[in-house]
Amino acid sequence: MPIKLDNVSYTYAPGTSLAVRALRGVTLDVADGEFIGVMGATGSGKSTLIQLIAGLIKPTEGQILLDGENINAKKYDRDVLHRKVGLVFQYPEYQLFETTVERDVGFALRHLGLTKDETAAAVRAALETVGFDYDAVRDKSPLGFSGGEKRRIAIAGVLASKPGVLILDEPVAGLDPLGRQDFLNMVDALNAAGTTIIMISHNADALAEHARRIIVMKNGELIRDGSARDIFSDYYDLLRSGVGVPQVRCAAQMLRERGVDMPGNTIRYDEFIDRLKIIMWRKSQ
Repeated sequence: MPIKLDNVSYTYAPGTSLAVRALRGVTLDVADGEFIGVMGATGSGKSTLIQLIAGLIKPTEGQILLDGENINAKKYDRDVLHRKVGLVFQYPEYQLFETTVERDVGFALRHLGLTKDETAAAVRAALETVGFDYDAVRDKSPLGFSGGEKRRIAIAGVLASKPGVLILDEPVAGLDPLGRQDFLNMVDALNAAGTTIIMISHNADALAEHARRIIVMKNGELIRDGSARDIFSDYYDLLRSGVGVPQVRCAAQMLRERGVDMPGNTIRYDEFIDRLKIIMWRKSQ
């Protein structure tokens, strides 16, 4: 389900002395199955952008189309939007509140008119998608799991409605390295299965390793849009933009400035290590 933002702007508290223009004339096309990373300093408009796409707020100017339909038109069914677009806020594990995993994951479904059997089937599928054995966890308290596991349970609650688009706001914040990698591998699997991913993150390494397209926000404007490799290759432009630079890219730049033949578009750990092996082999000859 393609998404199109056409010259979208948003102002908080318009017409008052507290008015703040958070988004300015953003035009963006998102194709089915993309994995897009969203970067930008705090206050750049990232969170406003995803809230607009999810339909939580309406643009002050411009329009947002999902499958060619204006999601803010009077006749548009908002329940359809909320089933098609899933939004996971930062630290979603803090939003777990039900007595069992099954009840928590199925909470939204119980308000969509599904039968008990339909809800159970959807909850089972969602939990298995994020790596849980349904029968083993269904009756356990969601609060008794580790931080990374709680986050996966919270995401299962969004996946239960089978959204075609999944929006993640700082999804790896607070996770240890192993939990972070497990989580990102799960997101990769969802994307490989056809789910469109839009992920906000200050973790440039995570975006370099997993996102295929990057957009950069600054002062409410979309200032860069390109492949992850193209965006992260421009080292000094990233520094000027005030966004994160992948550690691999920093290491590659350091070596280049010392005369080492390390390509400037090296952004992933595996290719960095492979290139180092080649350099060391050449020096040994």
